[in-house]
This record gives sequence, structure tokens and C-alpha cells, in this order.
Amino acid sequence: MSKPNYSGLDWIKFGAALMVVANHTSPLLSYSAAADFLISNLFTRIAVPIFFMTAGFLFFRKMTEDLLTDRSALRGYMLKTLKLYITAILIYLPLNIYTGYFSESFTAYSLIKDIMFDGTFYHLWYLPALILGLFITFYMYHKMTMKAMLVSASLLYILGLLGDSYYGIMQSSSGIIHVYEGMFTVFDYTRNGLFYAPIYLAIGAWAAKRQLPDRKPFVHAALFAVSLGMMFVEGALLHSAGIPRHDSMYIFALPTTYFLFQWSLQWKVQSNKTFREWRVWVYILHPLAIVLVRGAAKVTHSEQLFISNSLLHFVAVCLVAIGMAAAIVWLIAISRKIQPSRFRRLFVNS
Repeated sequence: MSKPNYSGLDWIKFGAALMVVANHTSPLLSYSAAADFLISNLFTRIAVPIFFMTAGFLFFRKMTEDLLTDRSALRGYMLKTLKLYITAILIYLPLNIYTGYFSESFTAYSLIKDIMFDGTFYHLWYLPALILGLFITFYMYHKMTMKAMLVSASLLYILGLLGDSYYGIMQSSSGIIHVYEGMFTVFDYTRNGLFYAPIYLAIGAWAAKRQLPDRKPFVHAALFAVSLGMMFVEGALLHSAGIPRHDSMYIFALPTTYFLFQWSLQWKVQSNKTFREWRVWVYILHPLAIVLVRGAAKVTHSEQLFISNSLLHFVAVCLVAIGMAAAIVWLIAISRKIQPSRFRRLFVNS
């Protein structure tokens, strides 16, 4: 039996990493605020769901249904993610110091809250969300039926929606508002591993374990386009009514992400391990790339090109982030080649 080809997932994850860059750079703002709103504030909101859904699919398709074996796989995955998170925290420590993270408002509680939920830099929340969300989804997967798991994860997502894009609809209910205000002392947003991640991880698990109908690629492409259009309408209506507290979570982000995910499984494209690792580091390093591009533009007096022009700023940040990612992946590959030979020499000499 030939090995399944999931190269399409690598490409949409790489695209999702660039969407995150777009979310943080507003590439069309210099040209049209309305167009930039659709791209930077709405379309890019499927980027992290893509990460979660593909992670759920790739992780749960390897489940053996033996709890001990699967727990071992979970520990390995979470340890790998934790190592990446610690590395990212250390990378951004100098920037944290520079931006005043360790100011008078810094406390042991705020540090624990950031490490557990919000991230110690603005994009790093994804990694603890993945760890917590996978832990929750894993135990729902082993303790519940697939249907019950999806329902439970959906209920968590609904609770998250009410603390995010749908927050304003609770203004008339002071009791519920107080509950959410209490929660916001523990974390800043409901787009976290408790409310946000489980549903996308669960859908990924569901897709991995059931026999899906064999549809033509254009069907999934069309369903993706329709769902995205409905998400644009949803987001525009919510924002025009001033309802969102934050704008990470939308109802139509669920079908939009799912149909793009299913469509990508049908793409006949090539990928490799190096390309997959680039995606991870583009996500991790892009805020540093933003700082470098802005700093270089000021030093070279090219602010009009690379700061004021939002599209050129976005392109420059993407290129710098990809370049740094390629360099990191190359250095990691070199270290992997050096370390085994060093150990062999030590063993032979002993």
C-alpha cells in the first residue's frame, strides 16, 4: 500500500503562516481599509484553525486505540511542542526586556498566566493553546464517542465565541458578563487552548478516523469559497454592530477551515521535511522580522517604501522571515549531522 500524500497540508500550513504575518502587518491598509479589513481581520482568522485542524488530523490518524501507547505518543508530541515553546520564549526575551515586559505591572501571577494561556510574546499563545487543547481533545477522544467529542468541543467553542466576536450580545446579562470578567483575570482572551483549540483538533481527529466521501476537488473549493463569503458577511455584521471584544473566533471559520483542509488533501503537490520546518520558524520568527524590517527602513531612510507602503512592508517581512527560517533550519540540519559523528568519535576513543 502506498504511503498517503499529505503534501497539500504542508502548503496550506505554509500559507497559513503567511496569513499570520498579514494579520500582524495589514498589507492592504495603504490602498483600501475595507479590503484590508477583509484580508487582515477576517480571512487571516482561519490561519490558526488550519494549524489546529491539520495537527489534529496528523496526530489522531496515528492513534492505536491502546491508551498506554497513545499516551506515550501524546507525551512525545507535547514534549516536542514544549521544547519549541521554551526556545521561542528565550528568543523573544531580549525584545520583552526592550519593550518593557518586565515593568512594574509584571508579577509572578502575570508570568504564569502568560506562559499558560496568553504567551510571553503576542503570537506565542498558539503553542500553549496547542498543548492544552490537545490534552483536552485526547482525553475526550478516549473517553467519549466521536459524536460526543465533537459536541463537547463545540460547546467549548460557543463559550469562547461569547468571550470573543460575540461578546457584545451579552451586555444585557450582567450575571454572564461577570463570569467572563472573572475568566479574563485568568487569561486575556478566550481564543486559547480551553475554548478555541479543541473543536479544530476534534474535527481533525474526526476527519482522520472516518471514511470521507470522495468528492471532486472543485466541490471542496466551491464550498470553501461559499463558507469564506459567509464568514466575511458574519464578520462585517458583527463589527458594524460593535459586538466583538476581540475578533479571532467566528462561526463560519469552522466550515471555511474544514473545506479548505479537505480541498488541500486533494492537491497534487510536492513537499519535504525542510519545507515543513520552514513553516514553523516563519511563524515563530515573523515578529522579529517585523522589527528588523522597520529598523532597517529607518536606518536606510526608506520608511516610505518599507513602512508606509503596507504591501511592500508585508512582502519584506515575509522574505526576511522566510530567510531567517531557512537559516535556522539549515543550522539545525548541520547540528544533527555534527552531533552523531562527535558521539561516534567519543565512543571509539573510549
